[in-house]
Amino acid sequence: MNTYSKKVAVEQFGRRSNAYAACGTLMDQTDLDTVVGLLDLKGNETVLDVATGTGYLAMALAPHVKRVIGIDITPGMLELAVQAEGERDLDNIDNMVGDVEHLPFCDSGFDVVSARFSFHHFPSPMVSLSEMARVLKPGGRLVIEDMVASEDLAKSEYQNIMENLRDPSHIKHYRASELERMLRGAGLEVGNRGGEGSVFDLEHWLEMAEPPERDAERIREMMRASMDGDLSGLNVRAEDGRVVFTYATAIVVGIKHQSD
Repeated sequence: MNTYSKKVAVEQFGRRSNAYAACGTLMDQTDLDTVVGLLDLKGNETVLDVATGTGYLAMALAPHVKRVIGIDITPGMLELAVQAEGERDLDNIDNMVGDVEHLPFCDSGFDVVSARFSFHHFPSPMVSLSEMARVLKPGGRLVIEDMVASEDLAKSEYQNIMENLRDPSHIKHYRASELERMLRGAGLEVGNRGGEGSVFDLEHWLEMAEPPERDAERIREMMRASMDGDLSGLNVRAEDGRVVFTYATAIVVGIKHQSD
């Protein structure tokens, strides 16, 4: 991750760590159970949770595996993760500050590597994926869950303009087909797939990232304009006096070839 992007991400998530910790989508237990279920865990796995944030996936995985290491570039997020893990008496999770583009681990050390709702913040996705694949054991599984953009290129670009206005650490929401193509490019075979969608209230979504008001107003204008013809691919609509939209999500599991 380049120095500028790392600084922006640390500042953004450090400043808004409590808001992201309270995000319903990140806390969604049904979604967390879906990710865990796709991994077919046996109980003896060592897991690396990349960009672990406040640790929701690490905590969901911990009862089903031997050990979890959570790594994130934002110390403030990790402090909240450690606190939550202590409250749940989970003693098989370790957390550390680190960069996904330079993982401080030997080759082939983990049975599972995961990244949940973070891939769109990685400035060099193939570098990140290559590092994640490098530390994965042959036959191991890499799971990516993230919001995904429409397969329609114009709608995808429209959405990402709004995302970048809202959050300076946002790089890109990829199309599901792009995610799968990148996993294959990192030498992984695409296995299980999942994912549904999450409904967001526009004002709450803006409040989470707290963009400058001029950018927030521009986003509101673009959201309203996108209702006619679904220009953003987000199914923006009015409900009970609120503007809401639906994020599509994808969960993709890649398997590292035994011969690697």
